[in-house]
Amino acid sequence: MSNTLNGINLSALAELSNDFLGQTFAPLTAVSRDFTGDPSGSGESVVTRVASALTAQDLSGGYAASDISSTSVNISLNSLRGFSMGFSDYEVSRAAGDVQWLTSVFLQPAMETVLDSIFTDIVKLVINSNYSNSTTVTASAFDSDDIATISGSLSTRKAPRTQRSVILNPSYYSSIMKDSIVGQANTYGGTEAIREYSGDRVHGMDLFEYTGAINGASSTTTSENLQGFALHPSAVAIAARFPAAPADSNVQIENLLDEFSGVPLQLRSWYDATLGKHMVSVACLYGASVGNAACLERIKSA
Repeated sequence: MSNTLNGINLSALAELSNDFLGQTFAPLTAVSRDFTGDPSGSGESVVTRVASALTAQDLSGGYAASDISSTSVNISLNSLRGFSMGFSDYEVSRAAGDVQWLTSVFLQPAMETVLDSIFTDIVKLVINSNYSNSTTVTASAFDSDDIATISGSLSTRKAPRTQRSVILNPSYYSSIMKDSIVGQANTYGGTEAIREYSGDRVHGMDLFEYTGAINGASSTTTSENLQGFALHPSAVAIAARFPAAPADSNVQIENLLDEFSGVPLQLRSWYDATLGKHMVSVACLYGASVGNAACLERIKSA
């Protein structure tokens, strides 16, 4: 039985949001993720490991073990971001008393706000001091040949060929969609670019258009003219958890784990009798760190 409190059914709202999350949170699949559902307190850390590149050996003389190494990546869960909204009794009355409908209208934009916070913090890491490899090209000149060159550079630096992605701002993504190789179905092998304004893969990389802040993620990304980046997931590590639940029986809680990206979001609902408002919030506890720097290439305009 789903919990229903104060006219808001969080379980039903969570189900309605699954498709939205699967599409909007798609760029998060481009990084290494530790998204277990365990609740956690802000400030705790998660340690993951990134394997170093390996070199094949001559086994004709025997199977002597070679040295292997990995690098630990410490991710501090230091960001608790979310959005809280309140609907007054007057506003609910004007919505025919349907607080469920009123909440559903604004819940998805609230979730997208949380996504932007998470991904903006990832983009803030994509600066020269963390990732020195870069390609400089204007939006008008950017095409599939540049992606091929970047892919070759990643291979030279021993980045795995699988699970590569390129994340671009709208102007650079638009240039790729207008590329004759991508736009023509007979060369690309599909009609996605023309019919859906969507190209899934180019030169072994998944394509993502990100409409949030890339160049404007920080003063450094702005000064360094960042417009996008190509990467293997090992280049960036992110961890996220559900916030710890409050010890208050009057607060309804629904933990939502997106099936597509695994992002843990916590929905809360309660009624504030003093304010006379039906309160709803969405939140995520997370942190991001630099992984294998060789597996990312920045795309700059100058």
